Amino acid sequence: MTERTETLTRASAPAFAHEGSYVDWPAILAGAVVASAVGFVFATFGAALGLSIISPYDGDGSAMAAAIAVGSWMLWTTISSFATGGYIAGRMRRRVDGAGADEVGVRDGIHGLAVWGVGVLVGAWLLGMTAGTTVQATTEVAGAAATVVEEVAQVTTEGEAAAQVEATTAEAAEVSPAEARDAAETARIYSVISAFVLAASLMIAGAAAYWAASVGGLHRDEGRTFGHFGRWT
Repeated sequence: MTERTETLTRASAPAFAHEGSYVDWPAILAGAVVASAVGFVFATFGAALGLSIISPYDGDGSAMAAAIAVGSWMLWTTISSFATGGYIAGRMRRRVDGAGADEVGVRDGIHGLAVWGVGVLVGAWLLGMTAGTTVQATTEVAGAAATVVEEVAQVTTEGEAAAQVEATTAEAAEVSPAEARDAAETARIYSVISAFVLAASLMIAGAAAYWAASVGGLHRDEGRTFGHFGRWT
């Protein structure tokens, strides 16, 4: 890759100055849209990959293998999608003045970080909406369950109702209290690991978006067209 130089920067700079903002929001939004699309495609493929690894039958599949595969794919999806969006933003950013090579590279990289920030905020908002819907559904189920329990308590004594609930739960679930605690602890550990993997992948993705936007800006200054990918005749 050609290194960005002052000669290359001056040659590619426009002849006019810009007195407004240096932030090119159309380029940022375009990069964020592309990053979201790439992430959705990779996440869909990853979901199919995870379902192929996990098996409902005893002795088939491995929970640890599934966790490793999902974590690795999450890391790859996050980094590659934001890097793609960062490159788009850097390549599409308009040069508005004759700044030096280092300053141009920093501005391109910041546009990549802006793509990353927009993507993270949108993802957090969607996650919050999903969590809110889940909590609301859980509350409604809990309210219905409380109503049922109240009706049962009216026709049976407190001791008989407790014994009946315990017997029904044990018979339906067929899980001992020790097994239930072990399952809850395993779920907690996997949740902690998933949160750390997600946070690490987002931090790495931010750096990747900055770097990719700088590369995109350099290709913009070079006038690189990749014509052999778009010409079929």
